[in-house]
Amino acid sequence: MRHLSFILMSFFALSEALAQAPIKTTFVSGSGRGGQEGPAMICDDQLSTKWCIDFPRLMPYSIVLDAGQQTGVVEYGLVTGDDTNAYPERNPVTWKVSGSNDKENWTTIDDQKNNRSLPAEGLQEYRFKPTAAGAKEKFRYYRFEFFKMAGGTRIQLSEIYLYDKIQMPVKATFVSGSGRNGKEGAAMAADGWMFTKWCIDEPRQMPYSITLDAGEQTPINEYRFVTGDDTHDYPERNPITWKVSGSNDKQNWTTLDEQKGNRLLRDENEQEYRFRLAASGSYRYYRFEFLKMAGGTRLQLSEIKLFK
Repeated sequence: MRHLSFILMSFFALSEALAQAPIKTTFVSGSGRGGQEGPAMICDDQLSTKWCIDFPRLMPYSIVLDAGQQTGVVEYGLVTGDDTNAYPERNPVTWKVSGSNDKENWTTIDDQKNNRSLPAEGLQEYRFKPTAAGAKEKFRYYRFEFFKMAGGTRIQLSEIYLYDKIQMPVKATFVSGSGRNGKEGAAMAADGWMFTKWCIDEPRQMPYSITLDAGEQTPINEYRFVTGDDTHDYPERNPITWKVSGSNDKQNWTTLDEQKGNRLLRDENEQEYRFRLAASGSYRYYRFEFLKMAGGTRLQLSEIKLFK
């Protein structure tokens, strides 16, 4: 029951976190049999399902997706399986992505060899930008071929996403924040460096807040939190309840998003997590208020990023 609760919690949390809408794809073909862990699970939009196969004679394992029409892919995302924490060796490390318009002639758009970027965490998305010569072309069908895993011959992935747009980061500067200035002051959450962090434990100042300046009125549709450098040892410092607001005069604030008891942030160091704003609007100033942490009253974050 505890494992099922984790899956459901992660499903809703990551669904909220996928701020950038992927291309709607349908399953064409893939390695393995049908059923609960068959290849069709890779694009069913359900994080509670996954593709999992261990059949060495079928290697390289493959997945073919249909984008519906000729579409340029500028980024793709691989989502780890639900129990990757226990089985990190199932993450792929060597694979190739190709595009086609007839399912017979394929053009390579990306080729990854011994890439161990996928984290040893369940239900985490990691994105890649195609870099091969054919990456600028448009295709209807996209094929993923997996040649090697981190260990053994079993692969598992929850979802594969295709993106036709890359979200643009907003250069935001620090305006104000809770806590003292210095090495772990609030300004460290907007300095662009992951090896610095904002860390505060002043209960009388709660909710802790930080205000960022986008430079001009800017519509933001996504924000990201980066965990601290020692979150693995102190996961209780991750925020779980917070509010995001926008303003153009730093006096009148409009609520854009509220998260209550969201435990998407995990006990991993310097990991980035995405969140979609629930309300739209164009503002110059963005304020984050943190009302509750996973445990205790100490908060720490390495970076807070804005995206449009």
